[in-house]
Amino acid sequence: MSIISTTVTGCKFCEIVHHKKDPVLKENEQCAVVKDIKPKAKHHYLVISKKHISKPTDLTAGDISLVEEMERLGRDVLRTELKKNGEADIVEDMLMTGFHMPPLITIKHLHMHVIYPKSDMGMLSKYVTFKPGKVFKETTELTASIRDKAGLPPNPFEAKLEASDNPCKNDEHEELPAHAITN
Repeated sequence: MSIISTTVTGCKFCEIVHHKKDPVLKENEQCAVVKDIKPKAKHHYLVISKKHISKPTDLTAGDISLVEEMERLGRDVLRTELKKNGEADIVEDMLMTGFHMPPLITIKHLHMHVIYPKSDMGMLSKYVTFKPGKVFKETTELTASIRDKAGLPPNPFEAKLEASDNPCKNDEHEELPAHAITN
């Protein structure tokens, strides 16, 4: 695990998770979930680590379980909020979870964004600040990169289906005989 202090004086997120400065939606011993004060979608939550880690690039292989727990807790809150609003369960293609990377970090305390539906995001968010790549890493990409750096095997549960492997996303359809659709 990263050898980094638990709290930092003056850190806004340390104050939130340790002093309950803002309303916490759900928490456990490792992290807490709050609503983002500048939401980019109907559901935009921050999952904040209780251990003060400045940025995702400080994470080590020992922190993979923390990142996985952050995602699990964020999904739990999203699922609860969706049920509360009478909405359907999470549609994976509409969900975005991840972290801003340097230099696009405004608060130097590890926090995961949970955004749903991602189609609600404006153009700047969608194509710049939350565009997966250099400045924003989706959770599975971040943990895969940590595993790779540490020489660990990939997590089989994180493997995403490629479009060609997923018949639902494959545009090559067989033609159906006319009687198959007229009955």
